Amino acid sequence: MVGTSVSESSLELRQRMREFYETSESYKELLDAHDETYLRHYVELVTRFAPQAGKILDLGCGNGISSRLLNQSGFVVVGTDISSLFLEDARKWENPTLQYEVCDVLELPFADESFDVICSNELVEHLPDVETALSEMVRVVRKGGKVVISGPNLCSPITPFLDWIRLIRGKHGRPVWAETKQQAFQQLKENCQLYFRKRYFTKTPRFLYREPDLEMDAIGGDADSAYYANPIDIAYYFKSHGFRIVKRAVGFGIKGRLVAKVIPYLSPYITMVVQK
Repeated sequence: MVGTSVSESSLELRQRMREFYETSESYKELLDAHDETYLRHYVELVTRFAPQAGKILDLGCGNGISSRLLNQSGFVVVGTDISSLFLEDARKWENPTLQYEVCDVLELPFADESFDVICSNELVEHLPDVETALSEMVRVVRKGGKVVISGPNLCSPITPFLDWIRLIRGKHGRPVWAETKQQAFQQLKENCQLYFRKRYFTKTPRFLYREPDLEMDAIGGDADSAYYANPIDIAYYFKSHGFRIVKRAVGFGIKGRLVAKVIPYLSPYITMVVQK
């Protein structure tokens, strides 16, 4: 499904996804594996671009650990998630400068221009209506404030290429996306086509959606993703709303920094920073 409008079917999908995240104990177990080590790079990314003692809105914070770590770094933080189930263990960390809210990123219950930084980690790929979510981020970030988006680049050709090499060497593939050599190679071709089409033949965001796997026995691997997350879409959207692209990608480690500098939109991971 291609487009940016909210159809009746996407509203139904939105409700199904909400119910899934509110009730899936197996998905909560997957999130609980996102510990401080797992979230370290995301927290470093946000703190690098946040003003001292600034007010941060951490969207889709899952088990709440990222919000707690940002708060411990000296920021006033509001952590949100659509699921009260995911946040139930995080309440014990609340304090005057750290609060958790159950809410939908498509309908944020916050005033206009009320945060210095809006950030999210591994959220956008799970959204059935990306344009509405980004518009909400635009609305609640202050003038001069930043939006930091982190997550997998599901349209990167690099990821399926590495999957293909790994499978050729007799190693395991990636669930959903590259379980066989044929599937990995097909994904590589499709992602190459998407990259060139988005990068060189369009100048507006084209949000591509897929039907997520919402089985109660969650398998991970972004099986539940609804959006083929891509940094080119995100960059086009924010630039069309007057934002400045501060960083197209931020790498960690020698290889990550090289990819982020030379081919930022091909990076397997989205680490984008924009300023209002």
